[in-house]
Amino acid sequence: MSSPSRRRVPLDTPERLAEVLTAALDVVAEVGYERFNMDLVAQRAHVSKGSLYQRWPSKAHLIVAAVDANRVEVQAPDTGSYLGDVRELAKQWLRTEAPGDRRGLLLALLEGSRRDPELARLMGEQLGQGGISPMSVVLDAAKARDELPPGVDLELLGELPMSLAITTLLFRDQPLNDALVDRIVDGLLAPLLGQRDHNR
Repeated sequence: MSSPSRRRVPLDTPERLAEVLTAALDVVAEVGYERFNMDLVAQRAHVSKGSLYQRWPSKAHLIVAAVDANRVEVQAPDTGSYLGDVRELAKQWLRTEAPGDRRGLLLALLEGSRRDPELARLMGEQLGQGGISPMSVVLDAAKARDELPPGVDLELLGELPMSLAITTLLFRDQPLNDALVDRIVDGLLAPLLGQRDHNR
């Protein structure tokens, strides 16, 4: 007979639901999208596979739900300077990222989005919502303060910090941490814009 801790418990509480969603993230980060399946999550979370399919009709639905459940909305900071705002915003993002193997999770999502149109569609529909991005607010404030050089591409500038962080994680397997944020802000953005962050 199975011990209580190993018994398959139904998803009838928020705590159990959170455990299952965390298990889904852990599994997909470990095995990748192609090898991910409901059996592995059921074993990890000690829940029946039938209970999983009752809530999520496919693995794509489960993975997107797990990613979405671990997202925390960040607020655009107001430190008084562009560099200070970017630094604080990036560190907020780091603190609210999904737990566990971030690199494995990101690789799995990239792989799955390329191979599974359903996952790509769900990620676009559910994870792409949210109105005005905090980075857009930061850039608008910087533009209003005349902190940005004329002609700078605001869209590319807004994407630059996170793109560099993701590249560092994917191709160098280096952690996303505050030190990396400081390096991007102080070692790249400040020299490019000819600025110093007086709020640091």
